[in-house]
Amino acid sequence: MSHDTLNDEQLDEQDILEADDTQYHRSRSSRNDTLRLRRQVEALLEERRLKRAIEDDWDLEEE
Repeated sequence: MSHDTLNDEQLDEQDILEADDTQYHRSRSSRNDTLRLRRQVEALLEERRLKRAIEDDWDLEEE
């Protein structure tokens, strides 16, 4: 094996490792974004539920 071939193989391996690392971070970032958005939706739904509960209580008191 020549010195150039060894360097090419090492570079190819490094490229593969960097690509895997990039893909890992991208998928992790995507997962984090999904979880963050899910939490925001859940918080909005909870806020809506609480507002309705308060309005229902007020309506009952007025009757």
